[in-house]
Amino acid sequence: MRPTSIVISAWLILGLAADAGGQADNRNLKALVDAERAFSRMSEDKGLREAFLFYLADDSVVFRPKPVPGRKSYEDMPPSLAVVLTWNPEYAEVSAWGDIGYTTGPYEVRNSAKPGEPAAYGHYVSVWERQSNREWKVSLDAGIRHPQPGQAPGAVATLPAGYKRWRGPRVDRDSERIVLLKEESLFAQKARAEGLAEAYLVYAADDIRLYRDGVLPMTGEAALLKLGSSSTSKYSWGPVDAVVSSTGDIGYVFGERDGVSTDRNVPFESSSYLRIWRKLAGGQWRIVLDLAVPVPVKSWSH
Repeated sequence: MRPTSIVISAWLILGLAADAGGQADNRNLKALVDAERAFSRMSEDKGLREAFLFYLADDSVVFRPKPVPGRKSYEDMPPSLAVVLTWNPEYAEVSAWGDIGYTTGPYEVRNSAKPGEPAAYGHYVSVWERQSNREWKVSLDAGIRHPQPGQAPGAVATLPAGYKRWRGPRVDRDSERIVLLKEESLFAQKARAEGLAEAYLVYAADDIRLYRDGVLPMTGEAALLKLGSSSTSKYSWGPVDAVVSSTGDIGYVFGERDGVSTDRNVPFESSSYLRIWRKLAGGQWRIVLDLAVPVPVKSWSH
C-alpha cells in the first residue's frame, strides 16, 4: 500500500526540519570556531590582556588555578607584548539552540623578550556563551600544561553526522540546571562508593576527553579505565556553579575537587575542576570533557 499524501507531507516536513537543524548547527559551529581563531589572532597581535578583555564575558570565570572572576583577573594584569600566547581549536561542539559551545586544542606560550627560552605547552578549554547581540563570548577558560607540543590540528573535529544527541524544545534553564547538578552528585556518590572507573563507565560518553596536568589529553573509555584502575584515591567534588543550554543538551559544572589517599587516609590533592556534559537522545546526561588543575595548598587559604 502506498503512503497517503498526508504521510508523504509529514515525511517531507520532518526531513526539511532535520536538514534545517543540521544547517543551523553548521552555521553556529562555524561562527564559534571563527570567534576562537580571531581570539587567538588578537592575542598574538595585541597581547594577552587586550584579547582576553575583548572576548571574556562580563560574568566569566578563569582558572588561576582556582576559579576566579575572569575580567578582573586580566584587568589586574599589566599590558605586555613580551608573552605571546597562541592556540588552535582541534575540537568544537555547540548546542542545538546555538547559545552554548566549547572549543579545545593545543596552546603555546613564548617569551619574545627571551627568544632562546623554550616554549611552554598545554591544552586549553574555552566554554562560550552567545550574548544577546549574537556575539560569542568566553564564559569559562581553563587549561592544562604538558611538556611536549600538542599535534597541530587540521580541520576542527566535532560530533559525527547522525550522532544521537538530545534534540528537544527549549527548557526552563533553572530547572534543568538542578537536574544536571543532581547527575553531578550521583556521579560523585558512585565514585566514592565504587571507585572512579565504575563511575566513569556509567557517566562518561564514549568520546570523553580527559585533561590532567602534565600529560597530553586522553580520550575514550580505555583512558578512563587506565586512570580509574591505577588510582588508590577517593575524591569529593564541590560544585561552585552549573550552566545549561536553552535546549538542555549541553551543560557544564565547575568547582573544587579534593582527593584522599585510601592507603593513608589523608588528604593529598586539591584541584579546580570543569566537567562538560552532553545529553543523549534518550535523555541521559553524559560527561564529554573532564578537566582537573592542581591547586597548591596555599591557594586555598583566605
